[in-house]
Amino acid sequence: MNKLFIARKIPGRIILVSAISLLTLTVYAQSITQVVRGKVFDGESQEPLAGASISIIGTDPLAGSISDSSGNFRFNKVFLGRYSFAVSISGYEPVIIPEVLVTSGKEVVLSIGLRQSISMLREVVIKSGTQKGKVQNNMAAVSARSFSVEETRRYAGGLDDPARMVAAFAGVTTGNLQDNAIVIRGNARKGVSWRLEGVEIPNPNHFAGGNVAGGGIVTVFSSQMLANSDFYTGAFPAEYGNALAGVFDMKFRNGNNEKRESAVQLGLLGIDVSSEGPFVKGKSATYLFNYRYSTLGLLAGLGLFNSPVIPKYQDLSFKLNFPTKNAGTFSVWGIGAIDHLMAKEISDSAKWETDWDRYRDDWNLHSGAAGISHKLPLGRSTYLNTTLMASRVSSVATIQRMNDQLSMEPSALLSDKSGRATASILLHHKFNPALSLRSGINYHRLFYNFDINNTINNEPGTLRNITRAKGESGFQEYYLQLRYDLNEKLSLSPGINAGYFEVGNEFSIDPRLGLKYKLTNTHTLGLGYGRHRQMEDLRIYMLERVYDGKVSYPNKNLKQAQAQHFIVSYDWLVSKNVRIKVEPYYQLLQKVPGIADSSYSMINFLQDWAFSDSLGNNSSGRNIGIDVTLERFLSNNYYFLVTASFFDSKYKAADGIWRDTRFNKQYVINVLAGKEFITRKGNVLGINGRINYVGGERHSPVDIERSVSEEKVYYNENRAFAQQLSPTYYFDITITYRRNRKKYSGVLALQLKNVLGSPSFYGYEYNFRSGKVEIEKEKMMLPVISYKIEF
Repeated sequence: MNKLFIARKIPGRIILVSAISLLTLTVYAQSITQVVRGKVFDGESQEPLAGASISIIGTDPLAGSISDSSGNFRFNKVFLGRYSFAVSISGYEPVIIPEVLVTSGKEVVLSIGLRQSISMLREVVIKSGTQKGKVQNNMAAVSARSFSVEETRRYAGGLDDPARMVAAFAGVTTGNLQDNAIVIRGNARKGVSWRLEGVEIPNPNHFAGGNVAGGGIVTVFSSQMLANSDFYTGAFPAEYGNALAGVFDMKFRNGNNEKRESAVQLGLLGIDVSSEGPFVKGKSATYLFNYRYSTLGLLAGLGLFNSPVIPKYQDLSFKLNFPTKNAGTFSVWGIGAIDHLMAKEISDSAKWETDWDRYRDDWNLHSGAAGISHKLPLGRSTYLNTTLMASRVSSVATIQRMNDQLSMEPSALLSDKSGRATASILLHHKFNPALSLRSGINYHRLFYNFDINNTINNEPGTLRNITRAKGESGFQEYYLQLRYDLNEKLSLSPGINAGYFEVGNEFSIDPRLGLKYKLTNTHTLGLGYGRHRQMEDLRIYMLERVYDGKVSYPNKNLKQAQAQHFIVSYDWLVSKNVRIKVEPYYQLLQKVPGIADSSYSMINFLQDWAFSDSLGNNSSGRNIGIDVTLERFLSNNYYFLVTASFFDSKYKAADGIWRDTRFNKQYVINVLAGKEFITRKGNVLGINGRINYVGGERHSPVDIERSVSEEKVYYNENRAFAQQLSPTYYFDITITYRRNRKKYSGVLALQLKNVLGSPSFYGYEYNFRSGKVEIEKEKMMLPVISYKIEF
């Protein structure tokens, strides 16, 4: 296995119940005010709602506004602080938008989708429901929640990274601290799909897949760009294909259409510059962009930072939005990253401790995705969303090894230049308040150019070509899902995802089903089922074999791995701010690729840049567990989130033996809490902490005798993942201080990950000095300091 040295290591007059007034806000008498505005619309048809009532809870006198014919509302002078907004209109279920932070640096622009009430026969009194954690896709019944941009900063250990932030959610575990890849309910990290603006994109992380497929050092996404986004951990709605474990459905917000605003941030992870506003004042077309350059890369370029491993990266994200009067809304968006990593060998052989000290890595990675989207209303109950997207990944790595004569020899020459062109069409139609349909087509063309060369078992002088292939292929997805509210209590969401994968000439039809039953106003039962598929990396299918001068591709007929998800969900809203959620689940994995007559299965895949084995769909697995969440939403300036997951993850490879999977840590417990202190001047001090306790890493036993004899680590794969390390605990802290001034706002942040220095496990290495096989662990505290100015 080749690894790159990434860091070496929700008719009738609706009455809002009096309970709303009990919600509190934090606001202090002061002279600085800010604009709060937004738009109210039908959450399904996207049609603007005129005449909606928006009020700021707790203000005296009560501050209120009414949405105009375009659904827009506005508060011109809102004092700084945190506020909850009550939104209602006849015929729709009222909602509460909780704890919105109003600062001096930027206007607050809210986007509020309401759900039409199916109660048309009588006057009803409906308690307003908070939108906290509610996903935007109403087809989702279980295992889904939304997250905000603010949470990626506020949650301790999040480091402004969605992947690291969701590690606090139930069902999610992480690996080592230097990588943001996540394990969802015992599944391999590569089983997570990333989407942006409704279409699938390549892994959006810097140094993507360097140590672990599915992750990287830090996300390419900037918090300046993101709108509220959705995260799924099982039984995904029908529109989500090519994923076995989970889905990130990321959204970019639109730029401010009235005022130009900017932000500059200087921090350990990078120097960010962002800007947004109308192209022409008074017009509706807007821009929004963020550019970042790695701080360590800049310091190294100036000669102020010297290290054997120097990661340099930069990224750009943007969205241009062009609303029209009669032709809908056009948007142009994209993300891109340029990464370079150099890891140097130790030239003095007397200082070598492990074999990695002999290696030099030089890795250049360019990745990006850009698209044009068009949303077109078709009457008052239907809209059509069309997207054209192109993505590109160019990964070129040269790995050399210093031999005993202190000369460099090639160990691996890896070139992967891949791309994708996607055409996506989504149609959403609301027949009536109780019945809606969501359907679409995704057509993907895949382009590849591989030149993979590697040594045999890392032996010097054995460099040979594994794959040299150039061409194109593709896959198609078709989906349809209905949501039918049979009555006020029961809703049903049947769906189907169908597809065709050209490489394996494989047709697929996968059913999806969601059900929600409201037992009482505060107790909800949910059921979810889905069959899901995912293809492997294209370079796996293009593996070459040469027999008697003839080239064959033994993996080209591989079928996609499958997973069936069965989920039960119980959600109890204990109070207006506290909820308990319990989700037992069972997952059956089928037709997973593996190596014949061995314990090897792609269920356990981490990363192998030069994978060279023939595979068959000969392994299976099962994940069973329960996720528990106790959450208090931010109110009265404090919040907490306690999650616990208990699971068992097993697999059976081609040898027919059931074993623990690599990711069977069996349990993970998170306790996350935070408190805000707001001064009379509107400044905000936030203190947040997180404790994470997780079962130990699993690994195969080391063949000590052979490893010592050959001075290289060999594992006993007949007893794959039979051993487990001790449990691990992590403690993270995030402290932020926002200082508001009349024309700007400054935010100082200190984010400390792994404050206690708990070690991360990386495997075993043979130590040349001691002559022994030693465990490879690293104790590391990751401090991230940043200062941002918004103006």
